[in-house]
Amino acid sequence: MSAKPSRGLGRGLDALLGDAPLPVTPAQGTGLREIPLDRIVPNPFQPRKAFPESGLEELQHSIQEHGVLVPIIVRPRGDRFEIVAGERRWRACAALRRTAIPAIVREQSDRASLETAIVENLQREDLNPLEEAAGYAQLMEDYELTQERVAQRVGKSRPAVANALRLLTLHDAIKAMIVDGRLSGGHGRALLAVPERERMALAARVVAQGLSVRELERLASEAGTPRITTARPLRPLSAEERDFEARLRERYGVRVNVVRNGNGGRIEFHFTDEHELVDLGDRLLKE
Repeated sequence: MSAKPSRGLGRGLDALLGDAPLPVTPAQGTGLREIPLDRIVPNPFQPRKAFPESGLEELQHSIQEHGVLVPIIVRPRGDRFEIVAGERRWRACAALRRTAIPAIVREQSDRASLETAIVENLQREDLNPLEEAAGYAQLMEDYELTQERVAQRVGKSRPAVANALRLLTLHDAIKAMIVDGRLSGGHGRALLAVPERERMALAARVVAQGLSVRELERLASEAGTPRITTARPLRPLSAEERDFEARLRERYGVRVNVVRNGNGGRIEFHFTDEHELVDLGDRLLKE
């Protein structure tokens, strides 16, 4: 067997490791290329809006030591290339004053570009929960996709997409807490299970006391349980019943209360508007 690698493989490895730049123009077609950084522009459909400096600095150190090991993905746009996935790597290389970056060139529509950017970020866990939700909302608004279709395109369940979208209805102050990491997406979903007037106080309590999502779900359940008098007194829920209640809230994306009196009881589904009622009804009737 010859020790000399094939020409195609050799050029591909050179590009991956940042050696032997290959001049490129959009007319040269798709495939792996080494593209000058000044020929690349950001993706206007990029769902990720925040690029923390600390994360970029870590990436810069990695690129300095190992090079760009994973090519970015771009698509031809006139005489330039638009990033589909990999903007952090492009930004890090620009900060390091590199002249070129390995890239895979693909022909993609606007919708495919947005879908790829969302999926790539989700797989790398680079999106915060609100950026994820905004990406789903953009797919639905710009391309008239249903929640079901969005879920299929990005490899998520429909309830997961529905729950993500509901985060966009939170107050801006609570959204800011999710963006900066003081609250998680799970905290945001738990807050949606309580009346709007109580959310800010609970959010502040979570941040001040460092409460977990499970602890917040317990508080949310207590806040949403009706204070009524019955012939048979209500009994506290067991740990298993509270877990069941939390899983129902997560699955259906609305406030749910399990109410027990003696051996019986009821399950209450709450909705805030006509759209939420229709969406809940669709999901219940399909199962």
